[in-house]
Amino acid sequence: MAKNPQTPLSRTARLLDLVPYLTTHQGIELETLCKEFDVTQAQIVADLTTLWMCGLPGYTALELMDLSFDSGFVTIHNAETLSRPRSLNDEESIALLLGLDLIIQSLPDDRQDLKIQAIDLIQKLSARSSLGSQLRAVPSTPGSIRATIQKAVTAKSSLTLVYHSSYSDTVSERSVLPLELYVLDGSEYLRAICHNVHALRNFRLDRIQSAVSADNVESTNQSFDGGSDAKTSYSVRTHARPRAVMERFSIQKSDFDQVIETSSFSTEWIRRSVLSCSGDAELLSPVKIRAEITKVAQVLLNRYKAE
Repeated sequence: MAKNPQTPLSRTARLLDLVPYLTTHQGIELETLCKEFDVTQAQIVADLTTLWMCGLPGYTALELMDLSFDSGFVTIHNAETLSRPRSLNDEESIALLLGLDLIIQSLPDDRQDLKIQAIDLIQKLSARSSLGSQLRAVPSTPGSIRATIQKAVTAKSSLTLVYHSSYSDTVSERSVLPLELYVLDGSEYLRAICHNVHALRNFRLDRIQSAVSADNVESTNQSFDGGSDAKTSYSVRTHARPRAVMERFSIQKSDFDQVIETSSFSTEWIRRSVLSCSGDAELLSPVKIRAEITKVAQVLLNRYKAE
């Protein structure tokens, strides 16, 4: 008799069905078990051997399944332990709640019955756990924005982004030509040619507020500067708390002096770093950045006076 074709998904489904079936059919003959699941004896033996390595968390010899089938009859010796309901810890509860929430979001509108069942499971799990609020599996980047960016990367077409910069704490509109998406330190980034500055830039996806197609923007033939080697030299004089200044500007103790000569890739970082020192460090050069710091400091002083 022809047997069902074996796929990873069908085997996983059979393994999940085997445990409750064997629990209620202790001592079943191996040949009968093969007929029940419509597989060969070699396949069912391979499945039972896999189940030997499965069990409850802890996964020591005390928690793993204790199966015997050498005699031609299949028995689970610790069936009572496996059938006993077990409590979930917070990590397991969180994983299940987030998974159920993702299932609810992916279900079509015509499957309200499944949504009701999933919501009922969420309520029961929440009642049994110590979690104080409902958990939602909400992606940091809206799916519509990511889909638009992915489509532009594939089509090599330009985009107009509304982007929040953490360096300057400003929101700006950028015209870009997307090159690739990549993940670094747990965050997803878009590498693109920014037409605003004619240079290569990296944009963190969760800081992109909107993305729309911009086919009218000049794209592939436009020259640009990689920008990776452009550094700005600057000098800072310390007035107090030398240790804090050394940590802020990554200066070694052996290289520390009252006047620090160093460089940075970002002029915005220089400006914000000097301002954050609250007078412990004074920027001597470049003059342009020094003037910007003076202007911002004066605005802050005026606000204190207004109070």
